[in-house]
Amino acid sequence: MSWLDATADLLKVARSKLRERIAPALDAGGRYEAAMVANAMAIAIRELEQGGRVRAEERLLLARFYGTPVATLPELRRRLCWDLRSGTFEASRADELSALLHRVVHARL
Repeated sequence: MSWLDATADLLKVARSKLRERIAPALDAGGRYEAAMVANAMAIAIRELEQGGRVRAEERLLLARFYGTPVATLPELRRRLCWDLRSGTFEASRADELSALLHRVVHARL
């Protein structure tokens, strides 16, 4: 078992105890705050379990789009953000860009 798996398992146990034992004993405001913490823990669990695969897939999609296989994910994200903000995409690539964004969002979800 890797440290990522162990950490995810620890968070799962803590989240379960928070939702099943701690939250029910709280007042309405406390239950709401406990639910927010439990949701944040669920996000962290998903990131630990799937984050590496998702980041690799996103990097591959962006690298193919730009034709730059050696770029890092942060570099590719910065380039995409810059290009979107500055409007530098050619109209002929609008469908390709739309498909890319759809695939990236789908992978991250």
